[in-house]
Amino acid sequence: MEQNFADSVEARLAFMRQRGVTDPYELAQIEQDYITERQPKAQALLDKYLETVPQWLEQHQCSDDEFAQAWALMGGVWNIVEFERIRHIVRLQYQYPQVLQVAKVLGRVADDEGPARVALGTGRQQRVEHSTPSDIEGVGVGNDLSALLPLELAQMADAELDSLFAYKFATRRLQTFSYKSQIMHPSHKLRLHRARQKGPMVVCLDTSASMQGVPSEIAHSLVVKLLQLALKQNRDLLLIPFAVQARPFDVRRNRSRLLDFFRQPAGGDTDATAMLQLTIHTLCSKPEYGCADVLLVSDFQIPMPSDDLMRQLYLMRDNGTMFFGLQIGETLPNPLFQLFDRIWHLPYETRSAPWFIHK
Repeated sequence: MEQNFADSVEARLAFMRQRGVTDPYELAQIEQDYITERQPKAQALLDKYLETVPQWLEQHQCSDDEFAQAWALMGGVWNIVEFERIRHIVRLQYQYPQVLQVAKVLGRVADDEGPARVALGTGRQQRVEHSTPSDIEGVGVGNDLSALLPLELAQMADAELDSLFAYKFATRRLQTFSYKSQIMHPSHKLRLHRARQKGPMVVCLDTSASMQGVPSEIAHSLVVKLLQLALKQNRDLLLIPFAVQARPFDVRRNRSRLLDFFRQPAGGDTDATAMLQLTIHTLCSKPEYGCADVLLVSDFQIPMPSDDLMRQLYLMRDNGTMFFGLQIGETLPNPLFQLFDRIWHLPYETRSAPWFIHK
């Protein structure tokens, strides 16, 4: 509820800016007045929910994770019917563990300590310290010229044996003294590593007719889980549904639109060209999208994009963008798989229609 209240305050300020209010002091006063007016009602509603909702969750054996994901989409208003509908989508994550595996990879915590970070490397190095002849422990082989036996020194000085000496030196077969002080010492080295920022998540979701039914529900469940991670990690989550056309929207800032999207049935043909062009344009037009994680969710019954599009995608991958794929349904080969840093295959069970639908 705290996040929803903060979003409503920000929406109020955005509305006033659209009406021409730009003075920061006036905006600050509007924000304070809005909070003063709405906070008592929000607190009363919170107290009511704290009294009734936990009892209902305990009675219906709802886990904390299920509640957190469903509640994030409900706009701070408790509704049992709406909650159960979203909870049904969330519970598919436990039926299909691949959903959680995908979310874990995309929801990773990257190195966000700046453009570079210093790492400490450790190891061991060998150091030979010669002191007195009493330090000699035995005889070994190697190519340390400072520890040669007199016999090897004689060969080095002999014009007829110098070639043999060179061969033994190259193959590390010279007889040398072994010293007690020839020990291993710990060593440390500072190395500079490039840090990877925590970029946005871009989900390209196939909404064509071949994804109708269970595949769409699985994809929706994944989007809900990624929304939970985006809110927790303060990362942008851009959803690009595509069939014939692609219409993107920011999930984290338009959660009510996500619910409307879930109500729309899948349908139409599949054309990945518009989706890929829009993805490329988005990644190239915003600097913060340069290190994005792009996930393509589909049954991959889609035509191969043009060579020019593939070249642009490979170039973006070389510059830091990571591409992933989730194939829902029958495992079929697709040339796009070569682009992905990782691909998951998720078969699903087809649900039979209820008895009253059969003729």
